[in-house]
Amino acid sequence: MVVTHDLGVVRHLTTRTIVMKYCRIIESGLTDQILEDPQAAYTQQLVSSAL
Repeated sequence: MVVTHDLGVVRHLTTRTIVMKYCRIIESGLTDQILEDPQAAYTQQLVSSAL
């Protein structure tokens, strides 16, 4: 398990990802899919801020 806000670390170290907000799961799935095509608005904001 890796807990981080650094999406570069997430991409490098994981194959599956869970995105949480306020201790609730917002989105989960394969890391590449989540980072390339995030479905939840919160995940979209995270990914766009990392670019």
